[in-house]
Amino acid sequence: MKSFHWTVVFLIALLFPIAALHAQDSTKADSKAKQIFSDNFGGLVSLGARTDINIFTAAPKSPGIGSGGSLRVQLLDRLNTEWFGDYVTSSLYNKAHRVDAHIGWNVMFYVLDPKGFTRKFTPFVAAGQCFDYTSVRLNGENQPLRSKATAAVQMELGCHYNITPRFDISLSTLYDLHLGKDLDTDLNPDGTVSVTESKGAGWEGHVMFILSAHYKIFRLWNTKKGLG
Repeated sequence: MKSFHWTVVFLIALLFPIAALHAQDSTKADSKAKQIFSDNFGGLVSLGARTDINIFTAAPKSPGIGSGGSLRVQLLDRLNTEWFGDYVTSSLYNKAHRVDAHIGWNVMFYVLDPKGFTRKFTPFVAAGQCFDYTSVRLNGENQPLRSKATAAVQMELGCHYNITPRFDISLSTLYDLHLGKDLDTDLNPDGTVSVTESKGAGWEGHVMFILSAHYKIFRLWNTKKGLG
């Protein structure tokens, strides 16, 4: 009988640290979840400007360079949104020029806790959607204009460098996948360029390198907490 009692005591003594460790892990998991979904810095609104370098994946064309602006509205401490517009121009074989205009949005997730943007480097991943307008015109007077308007989906990887908690410079790489018809620009053997629109739905992608600067100007909510 005594051996049975000692067995019960031993099992309880064994289960106690296991239960304590489980509770500790649960506390850590709950703490991490609270950290991700906390909104101490929710409501922050930032205004910014951006410079884009556009590289097409379809053909050897000159990269496009453009600029634009963006607005960020932060939802949670580690979840931000970005609403942007830009205008990019590129030269095609030095015989035509192309214009790409984008307007869209991204949802940004901070891989590391930005700690109110006191952390100097804050990496993020983002995904979103945009509408785009593309036009191509051959160089020279009275040349016809070919254009298309489509939608696109995008994935982005980047990092903020927080100069102050209110001001950051960001560098990111974005892949933009256009959904719809393509405008194909081909260099012919005689040196001329032809522009054709693909039949049916097409998939055209390009890579964008984005350098931007943003400044936090006010809060939409949590106004009593200040700007950080």
